[in-house]
Amino acid sequence: MAEIAAPRDGAGTTTLRAARTLRRRMLMVAAACVIGTLAVAGVSLVVVFEKHVLEMIGKDLDLRWADLARDLRLDADGDPTIAQEARDSRYRTPRSGAYWQISENGAPVLLSPSLDGRPLDLGQAGPARSTGAWFEIETPEGHELYVVERDVAVGRPDGRSRYRLAVALDHAQVAQARGAFVWDMAVVLGLIALVLVAAAAFQLRVTLQPLARLRDELSAIREGRQARFRSAVPAEVAPLAHDLNRLLDGQEQLVRKARERAGALAHGLKTPIAILTAEQRRLEADGQAEVAKRVREQVAAIQTHVERELARARAHGAATALGAYVDASATAERLVRVMSRMPRGEDLAWRCEAPAGLMLRMDPDDFGEILGNLLDNARKWASGSVTLRCEAVGQSVRVTVEDDGPGFGSNASPPSLTAGDRESSAGLGLVIVQDILAAYGASLWIDRAATNGVVSFVVPGAAAGAGRAGAAAAEARDGAPLSGGWRLASERTPSV
Repeated sequence: MAEIAAPRDGAGTTTLRAARTLRRRMLMVAAACVIGTLAVAGVSLVVVFEKHVLEMIGKDLDLRWADLARDLRLDADGDPTIAQEARDSRYRTPRSGAYWQISENGAPVLLSPSLDGRPLDLGQAGPARSTGAWFEIETPEGHELYVVERDVAVGRPDGRSRYRLAVALDHAQVAQARGAFVWDMAVVLGLIALVLVAAAAFQLRVTLQPLARLRDELSAIREGRQARFRSAVPAEVAPLAHDLNRLLDGQEQLVRKARERAGALAHGLKTPIAILTAEQRRLEADGQAEVAKRVREQVAAIQTHVERELARARAHGAATALGAYVDASATAERLVRVMSRMPRGEDLAWRCEAPAGLMLRMDPDDFGEILGNLLDNARKWASGSVTLRCEAVGQSVRVTVEDDGPGFGSNASPPSLTAGDRESSAGLGLVIVQDILAAYGASLWIDRAATNGVVSFVVPGAAAGAGRAGAAAAEARDGAPLSGGWRLASERTPSV
């Protein structure tokens, strides 16, 4: 069974199981219909064939009986004899399958050489025999015979004598003819079935082409090569394409409205926060330090939550960033230049290791938000150098930010905004990064064993100029895969 990865709300994907493709299912139904129809046709043909064969057997027996009756004579002694040799040579071959027998008063008086001296046990004449119709008997050897038995009068000098003439044919000949017919018919019907199934497959291929075009266009939308479904499709499929276009339009409108509301919220809270900050300073000036501290803490909490929700509202995520790609190397170099001109950034040695043309399947704004927060965190904690590394790992891209500042420590915990966990802007930045990555089904990984600061994440991408060799080199340099020895951290504490 095929597995299909479908988006799931939040991080990760949901795996859908498809028992079989639509093309295969329709082809199986068509093949079953063809085989069933031809099977019924074959059985019907066999029945019709047997009916006609039996009719021919009956006519053949009638002709044979008429020939035998015409050739029946009486010799000089008044005994019955055949005037001329039978035309069918099988009458002269013992047990050949063609027989005749002449009886008088129920006793056989003359037999064909093919009976080899053993007369047929015809029993008493029944209704079928009295009408002249053929009937079946079974010989002691187990052979079935078709028999026609009728009376005939032959003249004598002293009057006419009545004899009973019987002509028989072996059923095995009919069975052989039937078997040969069934075999030949099976071969012909099999060839017809193959032709019909091939025609059905071709018909399905032509019929399902519009769905294949829709699938290709959906891939193009996901990869950013087009924005909507554009190709002409049959009337039966057109509503699906229109509904998908409306769904994409509605999704864009929802995202745009959400961002507009987030911006309006931030703008609306700016003035109250500024007023509260001014009041906090006035309280400090009036000597009410304790009250001013509580106000400052609450204002900081409000600012923290507002900044986080604004960052989450700005994030596109995998569900809304269909077709979005970002040039990781260009974005990384641009952000490194920006960070190097910020406070403390001028005193650090910045190094960017990203091959040209390395692409990520991520919205450019989201990638900039993630990388900006990680580099800003490294700028605040680094002692002398910061390294940004982007490298291909199979079909994905791993981004690592490393600095020579203190490590995160072995007691690191996932980023959160609960009381006492994070109060610095660096901690909020890591939480924002984790929220954005979660929208893409990824996670932020932090090396808790390193004595310096190392953070990393992996997202889908298409690397140019970096293949398996680059991925192997990255694994060798880091010493371990991403899945081992890593965990999330909310704040950095010097490692002992």
